[in-house]
Amino acid sequence: MYYSGDTALLDDMLDIGMRLGPFDLAMIEIGEYDALWSDVHLGPEQAVRASRLVRARVMLPVHWATFDLALHGWTEPIERTLVAAAREDVRVATPAPGGMVEPALALPVARWWPTVEWKTAQEHPALSTSVQELWERTAPQAAPR
Repeated sequence: MYYSGDTALLDDMLDIGMRLGPFDLAMIEIGEYDALWSDVHLGPEQAVRASRLVRARVMLPVHWATFDLALHGWTEPIERTLVAAAREDVRVATPAPGGMVEPALALPVARWWPTVEWKTAQEHPALSTSVQELWERTAPQAAPR
């Protein structure tokens, strides 16, 4: 298991994945982000990328929906994470609070949170300032045409 703690996207995540991965489960923080805090918290899109970099088989989003500390909507982190995970082919576990996760089993997304309006990554960007090259280098490859 890998646990991100509070972090920004780092080149070291690629090294962690190569040296210590793959991980059955990666608990990665997705919430409490803003462009002003982009080098402190990952945010949804970078969290999904971090999951790929550390070579997690399943990503368990953490650090969201508990406290209202950020400038985003309550459900925005998980909604954006699911969009990014689908784009990057990352498996995500979404157990209800107190629920269990078994990474080896099939993980249908269990939408236990309410439907609330949220902003997209384009509307509310929060990318780390020092990793543009890493972001571009580790982008999913487009399928050949």
